[in-house]
Amino acid sequence: MRKKTVVILGCMDTKGEEYGYIKRHVERGGCSTLIIDVGVVNPPTLLPDITREEVARAGGEDFGNLLSEGPTRERISPVMAKGAAAVVTRLIGGDRAHGIISCGGTQGSTLAALVMQELPVGFPKLIVSTMASGNTANLVGIKDITMMFSVADIMGLNRVSRKILGRAAGAICGMASVEIEQESGERPLVAITTVGITTPGAMRAKEVLTEAGFDTIVFHAVGTGGRAMESLMKEGQINGVIDLATIEVVQEMLGGYLAGSPERMTVATRLGIPQVICPGAVTCNTFGPPETIPERFKGRQAVRHSALYTNVRTNADELRALAKVQADRVNPGLGPIEWLIPMKGFCSYSVSGGPLFNPEADREYLNTLRRELRAGIPVHVRELDINAPAFATEAAERLIAMMKGLPADRPGGRGV
Repeated sequence: MRKKTVVILGCMDTKGEEYGYIKRHVERGGCSTLIIDVGVVNPPTLLPDITREEVARAGGEDFGNLLSEGPTRERISPVMAKGAAAVVTRLIGGDRAHGIISCGGTQGSTLAALVMQELPVGFPKLIVSTMASGNTANLVGIKDITMMFSVADIMGLNRVSRKILGRAAGAICGMASVEIEQESGERPLVAITTVGITTPGAMRAKEVLTEAGFDTIVFHAVGTGGRAMESLMKEGQINGVIDLATIEVVQEMLGGYLAGSPERMTVATRLGIPQVICPGAVTCNTFGPPETIPERFKGRQAVRHSALYTNVRTNADELRALAKVQADRVNPGLGPIEWLIPMKGFCSYSVSGGPLFNPEADREYLNTLRRELRAGIPVHVRELDINAPAFATEAAERLIAMMKGLPADRPGGRGV
């Protein structure tokens, strides 16, 4: 088996000693190394394989010109991150890199994270960081970045840092070297979005798809879930979508805790990926405990979802606005799209007798959607709730038919 190569990314001027230690241990672990320098203060103390000048050039700038400007961190860090990401991406494409490791504090971890967030899911990524025991959401983002707490600042070698950096080197060697077991003849991969109050429907759709010979990947639609799904779409890893829970769009519009990005519901459309779309959980705008609910939402139907989260009912005006936004996002799409609407409840809270039951608001969503969607996108209305087995089964079967290029007509018809 050919020896794997680990990229060591960092500032070789200020942390050359530490990176030299990592390099030695990676090589003892049986991997080759490739050093990429993104330092800008002093000459490197560890000779890089790819210099900072090359990195800056890959980021669209001349390093000498950057230095002559007397650049701030805000000016130069994005350039070096962009350049390093481009360099590593090319190395991965040429099968010349099989893992990446970096170490640092706030600045070093941020730059390394920006680079790693641009790399494919499944490519090993490890950051040893002083920030790893805090809130790492911005550093990890939606990629499979592993973070290891450095315990102390990364500033020289000592009996503690040697153990941590040495083990980190062993970890990235292991990740880069392990042979991933894959099924022969991989099956098409279908993405399903869900939240807790649409989970039974997602589980049934998953069963139907699996029985039909598809693999599934389920995303928790809490903001990061939708972003992660659409990132994988851009990588070409998703073949079809049951967008069961489009809650992230309404929360983006209303400032809820589960807000998605403005790109949500546009990527599959732009790429022509077959999709069945449902209004799962759009009945909810999510906040923290009751005292965190903004004044303009107080006094509405609400339900305590957990000790940390409260769901506030969306009203008719908000659902009309949501339907228009969703229609605007999918109307440009040329790929197969079908909408499936469960009029007996968009989530488990909005069924008859539930704390968020409001069928008049749901009807306004449907009426607006029908007006705003372009011709050619069918809207199927079912007198079922979103978690009814028959509803989820039909969602899966409609997607399967689209992906196989089968006629769409079936009992119940199109656009009913």
